[in-house]
Amino acid sequence: MFNISNFLEKFLKLDRDNILKQTVIIEIIKKETEIELEKENIEIKGEQIKIKTNPVIRNEIFMHKTEIENQLKISKIFLKIV
Repeated sequence: MFNISNFLEKFLKLDRDNILKQTVIIEIIKKETEIELEKENIEIKGEQIKIKTNPVIRNEIFMHKTEIENQLKISKIFLKIV
C-alpha cells in the first residue's frame, strides 16, 4: 500500500538540505567578506545561489565570488552565485 507520508518525507529532506546549505553559504560569505547575511537573503534555485540584498552588498560579494565558490566546492556544495 502506498503511504503518502513516505512520499512527502522526500520533500522535507530537500528542505532540510537547503537550510544546511544556506547556513554554510552564510558562514563562507562572512569569512571571505565579513558581511553578515540572513537566511532570507539567500535563495537556492537549482544549481544557483541568488543573493537578495542591496546592490552595494551584492557587489562586494561578487568581488569575492571566486574565493567563495572555491570554499563552497571544498565544502562539497557545487552551486554558482548569480
